[in-house]
Amino acid sequence: MKDTAILLLAFGGPNTPEDISPFLKNVMRGRVPSPGMIKTITERYSEIGGKSPITEITRLQAQALQKQLKKKSESISGVYIGMRNWHPFIKETLSEIADTGCKKIIAICMTPQRSNYSANGYEKDVSDGLDALKVNPDLRFVPEWHMNRRFHEAVAEKITEAMQAFKKNGQKTAVIFSAHSLPLKAMNNDDPYVHQIDETIKGVLSLAGELDWKLGYQSKGLAPGEWLKPSVDSILENLPSEGYKNVLIVPIIFVSDHVETLYDIDILYRQKAESLGLNFQRTKSLNDSPKFIEALSEVVMKAISH
Repeated sequence: MKDTAILLLAFGGPNTPEDISPFLKNVMRGRVPSPGMIKTITERYSEIGGKSPITEITRLQAQALQKQLKKKSESISGVYIGMRNWHPFIKETLSEIADTGCKKIIAICMTPQRSNYSANGYEKDVSDGLDALKVNPDLRFVPEWHMNRRFHEAVAEKITEAMQAFKKNGQKTAVIFSAHSLPLKAMNNDDPYVHQIDETIKGVLSLAGELDWKLGYQSKGLAPGEWLKPSVDSILENLPSEGYKNVLIVPIIFVSDHVETLYDIDILYRQKAESLGLNFQRTKSLNDSPKFIEALSEVVMKAISH
């Protein structure tokens, strides 16, 4: 019986330049972004094509995952996507799922490592959306999936591909695993985020082989106070004096391309690295690559069986 819906939850992003201002207002939970902020963010999106590809990529991931799951389970009615900050909003997708009469929903945040700071918000949005619809399906959140072996294989595969570019020059290469920085004041003492990032890196290294690596944090927000360190910027600045000639950035918590890979890494960090005389590469994002979709299917099947 097809009674289970899979819901992929992601941040969302503007689909047109006109979407940027209302999108930012959603990100800021109703506060109005300043004209300066809108101008800055608009300029960033214009550098990557004027919009975010995250919704389109998440939809491709959902379509590929649905095909994969059809081979594994007869209970899956469909794979849906819900965005926290732009269309299709989580509440919109929940309404669509409710109309199908599904009895079960398995929700997965499209970030393998859990931070209570962000995950609690997604979970609240789903719960509030169901309450508003006055439906009460069997709702299960996948708490985290950072230790899925297929996920590690997918990342290791991208590292091996990207490292090929440096093999010819034979020079010292630094691998920077990058993760989204978070404000320390927003993270409680038992937040698993940093620990799970470390565990993910160890799992990837067990497959990718010996790498000269560092962990850096990127895309720090505007909130005042201390944020997770060290920054990717500060690591890059020190590489030449440490004898490195090559740098590979591996975004370890991002599973699809969006502004923080396409602008922050591909444009800002590339410019900084090259200004320091470094050869720069970034691993390709997992997006809807077959190995990653297989990882997601394993995560779903594990959730169904528990």
